[in-house]
Amino acid sequence: MENKNLSGPEALFQMLQAHHVTAVLTTAIELGLFAAIHEGARDAAAIAAKIRCPERTTRVVAEALAVLGLLSKEGGTYSLAPVAAEHLVPSKPQYLGGIASVMGSDHLWRAMAQLKDSVKAGGSVLLEHAETPQLPFWEIFAKSTVGMSVPVAMAIQGLIGPWLASRSAPTALDVAAGSGTYAFTLVKENPTLRATLLDWPNVLVETRQMAGRLGVDTSRVQYIEGNLFEAAFGGPYDVIVMSHIFHHFEPVVCQSLLKKAAAALKPDGKIVINDFLIDGDNPAARMFSITMLGTTKKGEAFASSDYATWAKGAGLGVFNVHPAGGLPSSIMVLARG
Repeated sequence: MENKNLSGPEALFQMLQAHHVTAVLTTAIELGLFAAIHEGARDAAAIAAKIRCPERTTRVVAEALAVLGLLSKEGGTYSLAPVAAEHLVPSKPQYLGGIASVMGSDHLWRAMAQLKDSVKAGGSVLLEHAETPQLPFWEIFAKSTVGMSVPVAMAIQGLIGPWLASRSAPTALDVAAGSGTYAFTLVKENPTLRATLLDWPNVLVETRQMAGRLGVDTSRVQYIEGNLFEAAFGGPYDVIVMSHIFHHFEPVVCQSLLKKAAAALKPDGKIVINDFLIDGDNPAARMFSITMLGTTKKGEAFASSDYATWAKGAGLGVFNVHPAGGLPSSIMVLARG
């Protein structure tokens, strides 16, 4: 909804309406509006019949989506804009609509509604924050983020796949595995690799189901249930994947966690981190720190220089940063130098 040509009161008004964008997009995804148009419904009456809602309210939502550039309107008919056709139709391979279950979740709405209190308190005031044991939100996260994880997983495979192919029976650990997309991609792309996935027991229920849906060779997969700080990592591993973990914690905790991972690594192994970096012009990372302010006790997005410092402290002298498959996060590959 942002229009960089706006200034003054109009720009401020638009910023204060930003929650409307999240609400209308989440609503349209959950009601199946984009799928309805993809399947041939073109006017408000036809779309309303398809999603089983009143015509008037359907039209109001469709008009808002047109303003956002997600629908094109000609007369009284609507069609999908290219970005919606590619990423918001569930049957499409690059579907990203699942992330609405996270970004539009009750958990995040509560966090943002209490943001002022979190700022004053120095961290999240939620009774169930991100570090709450077996938080149900992580089950939703695991089910809903596959679409945004696949491009990153393939980018990771592109970075380390040739190296893994040169190794004898390589092993991988996926810490806070969630959907398991990263480990499962490595298993499918590397026929001799064995993977271990660590997460809360309630989350691993979803992870195991994902393995079945993806057709993963489960004879090469095992699981560790528990807290990533308390559970033994095992190993040593050729590669350890740590995606979207460090932004939940303060620097001293991040350093300790990276040391734990390094201790579970083979002498010539690699640690792969995927996370938001506040380097340069990355507004997504700056705004993501607001999410962390509302949902964690001391988390925020960090700079690559922070990760480089933690890597050095963990005895990892090799540190390289790579793009993450077109998403606003970055892939960092660490090794001993």
